[in-house]
Amino acid sequence: MHFIPLLCLALSPIQIDGSFADWKEGVNTQEDSSYFYKRISIQEEGCLQQLPEQLVIEVGQYTVIFSPNGKGYGVSCKKGEKWISPYEAGIVFAPTTVSTTFEIRANKQSIDRPVHPFSFSKEGDFRVVSWNVQFGNLLDDKDRSARILKVLQPDVLLIQELDGEDTSVLLEQFLKETLGGRWNAKLNEPNGTQRHHRLVSAIATSAPMLQSFTVCTPPLKAIGSTTYFKEKPVNFISLHLRCCGGPTSEAELQRQEEAKEIHNTVSNMQSPRWVIAGDWNLVGTKKPLTIVQSDFLASVQAYQPDGLLNATWSDSTSSFTPGRLDWMLYSPTFLRVSKSFVLDSSDLDSNTLLANDLLSEDTKELSDHLPLVADFIILK
Repeated sequence: MHFIPLLCLALSPIQIDGSFADWKEGVNTQEDSSYFYKRISIQEEGCLQQLPEQLVIEVGQYTVIFSPNGKGYGVSCKKGEKWISPYEAGIVFAPTTVSTTFEIRANKQSIDRPVHPFSFSKEGDFRVVSWNVQFGNLLDDKDRSARILKVLQPDVLLIQELDGEDTSVLLEQFLKETLGGRWNAKLNEPNGTQRHHRLVSAIATSAPMLQSFTVCTPPLKAIGSTTYFKEKPVNFISLHLRCCGGPTSEAELQRQEEAKEIHNTVSNMQSPRWVIAGDWNLVGTKKPLTIVQSDFLASVQAYQPDGLLNATWSDSTSSFTPGRLDWMLYSPTFLRVSKSFVLDSSDLDSNTLLANDLLSEDTKELSDHLPLVADFIILK
């Protein structure tokens, strides 16, 4: 009979969020009924999926290769001598940005995945949903989009990757048909000729919109607006920073420059209440986030319904594993987060799915990004 030392057996599941607060001091390998966990350190700061040399780690029954030779990026995985997808092994880790310490999780062979009832009820003065809808799928797959939005019931919708041919009129009409009421929507101007250059960000709200404002010039896909809740103006920015590239890449430098433009917009307006969210594409450093965050904005901490993972992106056809690419910042002096979550419909139990007219595959089929949701209470 095989006995697992008590020190190495996690008494409760580890949250893969890069905070390490749930790890006991001196313990670097754990497991529970569903997962194997490992905490590792590297000598120099780096992104595990963008290392100069491959790194091989044993996690439970799997051999995990970060930045494998020949490819130089992503994750490869073996079970024994058989190559398998890292998604088949359930490989997730955090942080996915530059660090020296990481926590890694892999599925056990017979995974007992925790699935719990989940409440979508609002718990604040207004709800914000930030969502990259992958090449305009919001309006291309209206039935699936409507199911998800009816459950989420946003007051403000911050969207990324609408198609460049989509218009505010089309978006407003869809939201009115789906959620009822009157909706106001603003999109940034598309740029370029290729489709990925013409994707746009948008803000839509059922609340009174005082004004919209330009955040910066193309190619940054961002739009801002000021909306009233409880007779208080709240400013919103929906953003989509440059994709891809490691911590020393040209793409990373562009993300930082885009972040500076957003920071300048916020500073010049000198308005106290802000919610800034979108697809930050943080695959290098977290510096773009900290540039915008400065010393007066806080980050919403949100987890998927199982409470174990804060990743907002995944693509099982990719060699990159799930990561937290979508973030939401807010003004903690004037706003309080009363509820937050990342919606992965595959985490929901059958009763919750049935009660909310959802399918388990809805979020995965609509986009490679998951909706990031937060309820806010206005403090002053």
